[in-house]
Amino acid sequence: MSMLINSAIVIGALLTLFALGFSLVLEYIFAPRSRKNALCSRYEQYGAKLLFGLFRIFRGFNVDIRNPRKLHIPKHCLVIANHQSLLDIIVLIYMLGFERMPRFVAKKELQFGIPLVSFTLRKGGHCLIKRRGAPIDTMRSISKMARSCKLEQASLVIFPEGTRSRDGRLGVFHAAGVRKILETEAIPVAAIAIDGGWRVATLRDFLRRFGKEPYVVEIVEIYEAPRGKHEIARVLDDAHKKIGMSLETMRSLI
Repeated sequence: MSMLINSAIVIGALLTLFALGFSLVLEYIFAPRSRKNALCSRYEQYGAKLLFGLFRIFRGFNVDIRNPRKLHIPKHCLVIANHQSLLDIIVLIYMLGFERMPRFVAKKELQFGIPLVSFTLRKGGHCLIKRRGAPIDTMRSISKMARSCKLEQASLVIFPEGTRSRDGRLGVFHAAGVRKILETEAIPVAAIAIDGGWRVATLRDFLRRFGKEPYVVEIVEIYEAPRGKHEIARVLDDAHKKIGMSLETMRSLI
């Protein structure tokens, strides 16, 4: 019965995203150039809210957003987080809200095949990079997104591990993308820990386990805008340590 319900949720989610995607394309065609990115951001929020509403109704799913120190995420900042599942993107869109217009550094493989999501990743000011692309091309793409976000005062989101963790363990943080963004514009950095996505990362696991596993997000630190290579490295190292500690605490309470 559980797999049947989760299969219905997958179908419902895809239909919801397809309908929103179709509506977005129609609006996007006639929208002024200056409004296109904001339009994509607004539809991303619609999609995230509708999906989480669907998940709550049918599986009682809820994202547990924790902020024990009452930290405030700036409107225009760089968000760094660990990465376990495609759901992480939807969760962060939902959490950060339209006012921050989050833009993601994501894998180019996501540019097609996912209703609504693929279109907004291509057209909404996000940065799509090849998994094994030339580093110079990757840095150019990230720099272009950073300049665009500076003009629009949008927030940037990057997963410094560079790939999803298949077992929930925190991987090494790579500094190049983070450094390129912060060299383009010195902005505050928000470190966020996410846990739970790795347990439902594949379609098979989603069908079997979705709604039974906790999904927790915690704001672990807000850093003032780091300046210079060494200060950026210090922030990234500290964020890695604190995200790791947060993940350990989350799992000890399950």
